[in-house]
Amino acid sequence: MADTNTNNQANVSSAKGVKGGYIFSAPTGTVLPADIKTKLDPAFKCLGFISEDGYVETVDEDSDDLVDLSGDIMDSTNSNRVESAQLTLAEIKAETLKRQYGEKNVTDANGIITVKHNADSHDIFSYVLELVLKNGRRWRKVVPAGKSAELDDLTIASSELCQRALTMKYLTDDQGNTCYDYFESTETIAAA
Repeated sequence: MADTNTNNQANVSSAKGVKGGYIFSAPTGTVLPADIKTKLDPAFKCLGFISEDGYVETVDEDSDDLVDLSGDIMDSTNSNRVESAQLTLAEIKAETLKRQYGEKNVTDANGIITVKHNADSHDIFSYVLELVLKNGRRWRKVVPAGKSAELDDLTIASSELCQRALTMKYLTDDQGNTCYDYFESTETIAAA
């Protein structure tokens, strides 16, 4: 494959999770993958299904315009940048509840999961999403440090998923990045 200067339908795609497991989490400091093919460190645990609402990533940036005497914009600077994601972990199990309520607030012993609700619930974990684009192209999203920021309302009803949407804020790593995306290319060939 070579670089092209034309439209390419192979680059247009929706995304799905890899069958069998697509969102994983591990304690910060766990070795992170830096490509698509590297096997995940065993510390990464599968968090199960994500609801049909998917994984919604948001970037909020504030800018300040610098204007001259005439009121014309000379430059615009970014004063604040926050990247976050919202997702609903569909499975009710200890590992997913720990991401929502905090590692120390969830225990699973003698067949009972106990969850304490308190303000000490904003733990930081590393996250990896394993995704598939059209035609089997792989996409891996790596969040080195994601901090649980807030939980949405919980609706308990026979027609609703019994879980809360979680908002996770991406924290900046030692390289100054909040997230890494790795896509299989349609324009270059992988090295042997």
